[in-house]
Amino acid sequence: MKWRDRKQSTNVDDRRGRSGGGGGRGLPSIGTLMFLWPLVKPLLRSKLGIAVVGIGAAAYFIGPSLLGMGGASSSKDVDPNSEDVAFIKTVHGDIETVWAKIFAEAGQRYPVPELVLYTGSTTSGCGPASSRMGPFYCPADTKIYVDMGFFEDLEHKHGAGGDFARAYVLAHEVGHHIQNLEGTLDKVETAKHRVTGNDKNQLQVRVELQADCYAGVWAHHVQKQFKALEPGDLEEALTAAASIGDDRLQKQAQGFAIPHTFTHGSSKQRAEWFARGVKNGRVQDCQTFGS
Repeated sequence: MKWRDRKQSTNVDDRRGRSGGGGGRGLPSIGTLMFLWPLVKPLLRSKLGIAVVGIGAAAYFIGPSLLGMGGASSSKDVDPNSEDVAFIKTVHGDIETVWAKIFAEAGQRYPVPELVLYTGSTTSGCGPASSRMGPFYCPADTKIYVDMGFFEDLEHKHGAGGDFARAYVLAHEVGHHIQNLEGTLDKVETAKHRVTGNDKNQLQVRVELQADCYAGVWAHHVQKQFKALEPGDLEEALTAAASIGDDRLQKQAQGFAIPHTFTHGSSKQRAEWFARGVKNGRVQDCQTFGS
């Protein structure tokens, strides 16, 4: 990806190296804890606190409070002046520019989400955050949380290396921010109260696939505005999308997949929805919930 000599985002809170991370709004409310308990309880019974009991996939919190990529990260500090940090700040700036233009063309203002870089653990508006969750978006404080070590794991554990794979990850999380602004996240949470079991999982899959599609929309426009893509970039993003499909993660963990337990979609679905967004760069092509 061609990224040098472009503006870096200033909407970045670099908490790496701080004890406990700092920032955020502290612990979640009692109401939030009660809602999250059915999700947290099975995680507490797992060996590492990051594997879903009975599924075995690398996991992270999903619900109204945390929306993540899939896959967990180990905590590895990154030099604050490294190219990795400069790159991710530039990508965040590109994402801001692209979505601001899309919103402006629709006669709307785009509220920019803040990117929080942290090491090991920190606090968020959705409660404590750990690198084991992987990157996630918190609707409560409209911030994206990333432990930079996730990108190394994405390459070495999931076989999805390359700078544009990293750009896709961040663009996916911003996709959840777009859903928050649209009111989609609230609507889905309301709908979840009317269904049970597998139907709840299917709603969450639709949320994640739409975020993948929005990441594709961004990829289309970053090329159109900045000529940023190089040969192989889209393939890197497609590989990243496929590498963290529920089926692949479950097969890696236990040797088989259980489709009705999926919360993010299969590798095929994730790659297809990202590609759909790339094709024409139209938000309206990302209707995973139907017309």
